[in-house]
Amino acid sequence: MIFFSAKKRATTFLLLAVLMGIIGLILEITLHQPWFARFGSLVVLFGLISEYILIHAELSRLYKNLDNLKSTDDIPDLSPSKWHHKKVWFAHFTVIVGTIIWGFGDLLFV
Repeated sequence: MIFFSAKKRATTFLLLAVLMGIIGLILEITLHQPWFARFGSLVVLFGLISEYILIHAELSRLYKNLDNLKSTDDIPDLSPSKWHHKKVWFAHFTVIVGTIIWGFGDLLFV
């Protein structure tokens, strides 16, 4: 099994979430079956997995940096990067959009 860094895994799951939304939309249009709403659940699933990976990676980084501090050291800047903030925001947005697709996606094509 190949292990990727947390950043790559989170990005992979976010891309899978977007891909599932696109595949569901294409299947809905071509087959005239309610696949879009069903694939919305996969969008939510992959979005939540990505959120978990991002949170876990950030907490691990934070605790590692805090463990390396000595009592005489000043506390360094432990804030996450801008890229991390953007990924977390996109993961939250993906979960919200996926939930809307999951709940109401079948009504778009009625």
